[in-house]
Amino acid sequence: MIKTINSWRGLMAVVVVLFHAGNDWLWDITVTGMAFFFLSSTFLMAMRHPFDRLTARDYGKFVARIVSRLYPLHWLGLAILVAIALCNASISIDWKATVLNALLVHAWSPVHDIHYGISPVTWYMGALLFCYIVYPPLYRLIGQWRLRYKLLLAACLAAVLAVILYPLDIPGREAVYVNPLSRVLDVTVGIALVHIWRILKSRYPRVSYRTATVIELSVFLLHAAVITLHLTTTFLEPWEDVLIWLIPQGAIMLAFVFLHGQEGAIGRLLSWQPLQWLGGISFELYVLHFPAFHIYSYMVSPVAAHYSFQIYELMPWLVWLLLFPMAWAVNRWFTRPVGKVLQQEINRLFP
Repeated sequence: MIKTINSWRGLMAVVVVLFHAGNDWLWDITVTGMAFFFLSSTFLMAMRHPFDRLTARDYGKFVARIVSRLYPLHWLGLAILVAIALCNASISIDWKATVLNALLVHAWSPVHDIHYGISPVTWYMGALLFCYIVYPPLYRLIGQWRLRYKLLLAACLAAVLAVILYPLDIPGREAVYVNPLSRVLDVTVGIALVHIWRILKSRYPRVSYRTATVIELSVFLLHAAVITLHLTTTFLEPWEDVLIWLIPQGAIMLAFVFLHGQEGAIGRLLSWQPLQWLGGISFELYVLHFPAFHIYSYMVSPVAAHYSFQIYELMPWLVWLLLFPMAWAVNRWFTRPVGKVLQQEINRLFP
């Protein structure tokens, strides 16, 4: 485990939750967080699973492991939302959209009420599932390419996506943003970043604490510069949710992995144990925050109001008292044991 990556994921998950709780001023950091989720997933996957050769058995085992990791937690969060909706007459359920959501194919639909639907954040899991499925054949195809050709392919994919996005209004950009096909770019960038990382590690196996701190500050300043440019200009708006964050988040990703084991000041701060704990439950925080919102809004808040405690407007802050224990409990007593059982079955099926 790369501690700095783990902590940064946790912090980005917190930002996403705060944004969905009504803190609209966190938009820029939220979309950068989503870019980091995709990049970190594909980057780490390319580090650990270089498919220089690809057999049907290896591919089947890889996909089975990914499916066993994504679907159980997704189904648990969806079941909570459906149960709350069935108990509350004011919430209607679109069963067609819900079934597509359960299968994690809803992100392919351009219709807002389908790709967001009952669980607005799980489009990410559908897109991530597609990234994992296309990664092995894509790596097998381009893994041995020279770096310049990988970067050229990434640039071509970015150019195509930029041309598609430019004339679109917000609903159109949203449909492209959640569509899994647009994330092939993230997979390609992740593979290229691993190539760059290997080159850097071979040329600079050791760096000093001071150098590491300068590198960390530099990538965060780049990130801040892109945010500032976006906030003070309008020409980046057509690509604000898909493209413009790949370079700064890719730089942060690359720096964290390159400095693994020789962190600077920021890296050591991110290695702090409470942040490691936060990163460890980041996936549960992401998947369960809308169920937590609903429990707070339709159960906790009305009960508190019955006793003259008006806490509905405080949801962005008080919901953490519910979400943190939920995420921790689900991680410990659901995600881990279910994952262990499913992994044993996969190993049995693919000896």
